[in-house]
Amino acid sequence: MIDQPRARRRQESAEQTRQLILDAALELFVAQGYATTTVNDIAARARVAVATVYTSVGGKPTLLRALIEAGVNDPETAQNVAALAVATDPGEVVRLIGAGTRYGHQSRPHTIQLMRAAPGMTASAAEAARDGAVAYRQALRVGAVRLDELSALRPGLTVEQATQVLWFYFGLHSWPQLVDEGGWSYDEAERWLVDRATEALLRPQRPGA
Repeated sequence: MIDQPRARRRQESAEQTRQLILDAALELFVAQGYATTTVNDIAARARVAVATVYTSVGGKPTLLRALIEAGVNDPETAQNVAALAVATDPGEVVRLIGAGTRYGHQSRPHTIQLMRAAPGMTASAAEAARDGAVAYRQALRVGAVRLDELSALRPGLTVEQATQVLWFYFGLHSWPQLVDEGGWSYDEAERWLVDRATEALLRPQRPGA
C-alpha cells in the first residue's frame, strides 16, 4: 500500500530542491554570465550535490530552458493572452499588451536579460533563448490578430506587420531601454509605449465617431 503522505512530502521536497537549483542558476547566470557559470557553481550556491543538479533539472542548457519556460508560461501572462483574444475594444487590446508585457519585464527582469543575451551564448543555450523570444512574439501576435479581427488596423497594415510593430514597442528591448537605461518609471514607460503603439497601429477615428 502506498504511503500517500510520505509520497507527497517526498514530491514537495523534490520540487523545493528543484526550485532552489533554478534560483541559484538564475542568480549566477545573471551575475557572472552563462558561459562562465559551471554546474559546480550552481550546486554550491543551491547547497546540493552536483549530481542532484543533473537529476533534478539537468545540465546548463536544460536549466536555462527551464528558467525561460517558467517566464513564458507564467499563469498571469497566460491570462493576459487569453484576454487579448476576446477583447472587443481595439484600445483595450493595446492596453492589455502594455500591461502584460510590463508584468513580464517587471516581475522577471533576469529572465528577460537571459533571453536578450542569446547572441553571446553557446549554440544550445542560444536556441533556448531564441525559443523563448519566439513564444513571446507569438503572444504579441495574438494581439495583432485580434486587432485585425476587429478591423482596427490602419489601412494596408497586415497582421505580420502589426506583430512587428508590437515587437518594436513591447518586445525584449523597449522596456529595458526606457526603464533600466533611461531611468523612466514603469508607469511612464507603459503610458508612452501604449500611446505610441496605438498611434502606429490603429485606424484613425473619424471626427464624431
